[in-house]
Amino acid sequence: MTDSYQNTVSALESVRAARQALKTEYDAICEEITKAQNELGWLQTSYLPFQDLKEGIIQLLCAAGQKYEMSSIRSGIADLATGAKCGVGFPIEEYGKPMTYENIEKAINGDIGQFTLCQIFTPDKSIFFDDRAFLGLLFKTIEPAVRNIMEKMSPQEFGYTKINESEIGPGLEERRHMIADMAAKLMDLDKKKRNLSDKIMALEL
Repeated sequence: MTDSYQNTVSALESVRAARQALKTEYDAICEEITKAQNELGWLQTSYLPFQDLKEGIIQLLCAAGQKYEMSSIRSGIADLATGAKCGVGFPIEEYGKPMTYENIEKAINGDIGQFTLCQIFTPDKSIFFDDRAFLGLLFKTIEPAVRNIMEKMSPQEFGYTKINESEIGPGLEERRHMIADMAAKLMDLDKKKRNLSDKIMALEL
């Protein structure tokens, strides 16, 4: 009886010790997660170095042009090709279909509706001219000129006199890699946390 009791007590103590060890590891993981989340938050919200911000502006302009090409210019060309922009004089039964030879010839000669307006670059008529159309068509051509202009600009013009140097983080490309690495680390830590939590729950007395 005594041996059985002692064995039971010993087993319970082993379980408590194992649970405490798991709890200690769990708390350490939670602290690591909090630290990683804070670092990720700082990486996402801190300012870029001056030169990296200028590179970011170039990438922003390029992306804006590409998105506008996809959302407006390409759809504008498609509308032109399928009669959606023809106005009066285009056979209604032909809407949405490729233009026939007859209709393309009439359009070229100015004999059909509003085809001669060719409104494919700035389809939103409330805007006189959308710069994104220019960016979508000619960004690679104008990029050197934009870079040259920005090289002549001072940090003050970009607002750097209104922030402290300590608020500036790593560069653009380095930052992207760091954020991706930190996000992957957090996923791994969260997986370990959930695994430890399951083990602790399994040892509940």
